[in-house]
Amino acid sequence: MDLVTLTDHDTIAGGLGLVDRPDFFLSEEITAGFPDGCIVHVLAWALRSDQHAQVQARRNDVRRLVEYLRAEKIAHALAHPLMSPNWQLDANKLEELLATFPVLEGVNGLLDARIRDDLAEILAGWSPVANRVAAAHGIAEPPTRHVLVGGSDDHCHRRAAAVFTEVATDGLDPAGFLGAIQRGEARARGEQADLTAIALGVSHTTYSFLRARGEKRPGYEDPFVDMIDVLAGRRGDSDPTDPAAGFIGSLVMGAAKADLALGDDLDVTHIDAEPSVESDRRIAHGVARLNDVMIDTAISELIEAIGDVDMYRLFGAVRDLGGAITTALPFLFAADHFGRQQAQVRKVRADWTATPLAPACERLALFSDSIAHTDGVSRSCKRFVAQAHAAGKTAFIPHCGEPGVGDPSWFRRIPGVRTIRSKLYPSLTFDVPSLLGTVDWMWRERITRVELATPGPMGLVGMIAARLMRVPMTASYHTEVPALLLALSGSSLLHGAVRHYLRWFYGSVDKVIVFSEGSRTRLNELGVSPDKIQTVPVAVDPHEFTPHRIDRSVFASVDVAVGDRPVVLSVGRLSPEKNLDLVIDAVGRLQHLDRAPILVIVGDGPDRERLVARADGLPWVRFVGEQRGETLGRLYASATVFAFASQIDTLGLVALEAMSSGLPVVVPANANIAAIVAGRGVGECYEFGAEGLASAVARVIGDHERAKRLSKNAREAMVASWAQARFEHHWRTMTGG
Repeated sequence: MDLVTLTDHDTIAGGLGLVDRPDFFLSEEITAGFPDGCIVHVLAWALRSDQHAQVQARRNDVRRLVEYLRAEKIAHALAHPLMSPNWQLDANKLEELLATFPVLEGVNGLLDARIRDDLAEILAGWSPVANRVAAAHGIAEPPTRHVLVGGSDDHCHRRAAAVFTEVATDGLDPAGFLGAIQRGEARARGEQADLTAIALGVSHTTYSFLRARGEKRPGYEDPFVDMIDVLAGRRGDSDPTDPAAGFIGSLVMGAAKADLALGDDLDVTHIDAEPSVESDRRIAHGVARLNDVMIDTAISELIEAIGDVDMYRLFGAVRDLGGAITTALPFLFAADHFGRQQAQVRKVRADWTATPLAPACERLALFSDSIAHTDGVSRSCKRFVAQAHAAGKTAFIPHCGEPGVGDPSWFRRIPGVRTIRSKLYPSLTFDVPSLLGTVDWMWRERITRVELATPGPMGLVGMIAARLMRVPMTASYHTEVPALLLALSGSSLLHGAVRHYLRWFYGSVDKVIVFSEGSRTRLNELGVSPDKIQTVPVAVDPHEFTPHRIDRSVFASVDVAVGDRPVVLSVGRLSPEKNLDLVIDAVGRLQHLDRAPILVIVGDGPDRERLVARADGLPWVRFVGEQRGETLGRLYASATVFAFASQIDTLGLVALEAMSSGLPVVVPANANIAAIVAGRGVGECYEFGAEGLASAVARVIGDHERAKRLSKNAREAMVASWAQARFEHHWRTMTGG
């Protein structure tokens, strides 16, 4: 640097120690306020020490402060125009600030890189409206264009002078340099902050503060200091097997498990000659990886200790879990700070009318625990994202494990902590994503909206990350989880606990999307505010599922000989809550008919082996496995009736697919889908039970004219629903656009 200045907050003490240097000039950053309480930072350059007291006396009124700076001919600028330190900036205040300050800090080393373009867009249309806006605020002679400068705003030396101001003329003294800025000859150089950069800056400051505290207090320990020291290789001599090693021993063991190369490369206090994005990412990755391993290990120890009633292990696990969470706090603080910046800019943009702004480009992340499973939730999520991409929208599905079937462009991998296998549902697994990894991914993908399709670990971490990043979020109610768990476990205690959790989960989001009035009622019963719940009509693409696919030879292609017998079709996950035993019993009761129906079961799942064994010796029951695409469409269109027996589906996507294919449906009278079936004359609603289902199926297969009418009504209803339930409406509900 040719010239250097130091702008401490409301003090010149640090600068006074450098004024004897020929390349230094005295400056400060003034915390200034509006009468209504909005705080802004004003940079005052090359002021005399006696002027410091005068600017501080006027800092509670930014208008008086600017009058003084102009009268004293002190070069000044507005720091980070889109960020008020107390988060009270609004569109009206920004108008006044732009009409007041000709020089703005256009690049700030600790400001979120995502908001740099917002300032550029706002300023792009300023010149034609400058006088009109200034007059509305009672300001004479506003700048018609702004000069942009840069400052690193560094607090820990890692980014000192990484952002700076440049002018074209060499060899200038401070007065000449500042004069060039006032004449508009300045250029801001460098980049605004990466999330990793600010996280490491906070970590460095935190470590330095806590380390200094420890030096003043004998015996003082802090888990964050321990973690930084272990990563830096300063505590690697601790024996992790020695109980006396405590949390440090756990850290050393965790670092070994994470396969981290400890030393300077992972030392947040080690400052490269030229700090790089690569070095920052390396350190941040080391912290995140160690944190994930520590949390995973602590949870495993906690579970085993409770099972063994081992209190020593229990206390150790709680200590390690608390320590791991503590070590993540500086990174979570950084995410929160960036989230506040983004939220403030979002608010300003929403109310900005002075200059034209393009609509915000929404980028949606859809979190689902079932994305790799074979179920209606997975299919709904993937279908929605496919529609989004087809409509030119941006939507991703983050995942830790295998994403299952779908276009690779829909998915984004994020780090995982562990995979949990459900004891109630042995084939059902849940991936627990890394919170730090999720936050980092959301920042890098510039996610502006979050949709939570499920309330499991994926949805929960997605919610926490969205809250930290101040990202608006919705949640869709796809599954009657309390009823499902009660059916699987029989435990009223678990049922009650899950209801409390779901009340909190769905009550914490900005909006809950439901697909039926039954689901709305369930959420109301849980205690979710009716004002948060919005019903979105759901339909399937009538071009994908259509009667035109009728082709009875499809049954032979899946190794089922049906002849001229009626076909009862069941499609879905083979799991206890789908009540396929009831369907088998019901079709069995109809085997005395002259043209006895055959039951074709499409799908796979945890209950398949048991169901196949149960149907052994029943030639009229055939399992054909999971089917997709054209084959599935042909099976729907070529069957005689669709049997649905689940009482806990929030709607029943497979029933809609059947109706779109012109297939009459029979559903439980107490299922959510029953309202559609009964109201549109597209099938039969039966009293739940094998006898009720058998009677409903018999009424359809025994009356050709009735079946034909139901088929026609079903198809017409789904075509009409598709016309009403446009993707754009669903997208606007999620994104608020």
